[in-house]
Amino acid sequence: MVDILGGLASETPTSSFLAFKAHDLKWYVGEEQIDFNYLQVDPATFLSGWGKYDSAARQFVFEWDDAFGKPKERPAEDFKRSFSCWVFPDTAKRPLLWQRFSYGESTGFNSLLDTFWHDREGKEGLPVVEFMGAKHIQVGAGKSAEMQWSLAKWSQRNPDFII
Repeated sequence: MVDILGGLASETPTSSFLAFKAHDLKWYVGEEQIDFNYLQVDPATFLSGWGKYDSAARQFVFEWDDAFGKPKERPAEDFKRSFSCWVFPDTAKRPLLWQRFSYGESTGFNSLLDTFWHDREGKEGLPVVEFMGAKHIQVGAGKSAEMQWSLAKWSQRNPDFII
């Protein structure tokens, strides 16, 4: 790639993707492990759909529903339910994209939603949830993680939460 803007070659690229690794019950941005207590989430950015990793193309593939939480037909057997949302952890310097289809993260996102989803009407600002921890669980023949969340408050958008 030609560096038209200049100076990009000297920049160290940083990931903007948040991921939870069930094997060690920790959060990561790229390869860097991060800790946080609170997560501000933006419901206006929520997507639901189907996702998979295409190993031949070495990329993630997502097909989003027309409306959040209203599943369209599964594109193929190897696709799993997926979600996408922009979040701002209290220890981060910028918003991060949490976009996954693993069982643990999908159920973790669902339990995060359960803390505020049905009580969001009339609330001002964005929900801020507290990450209460996670524990290992058995899922079929494998292991995953179960996350616990608690609604901390509704808060005005973090000024740095620009997407």
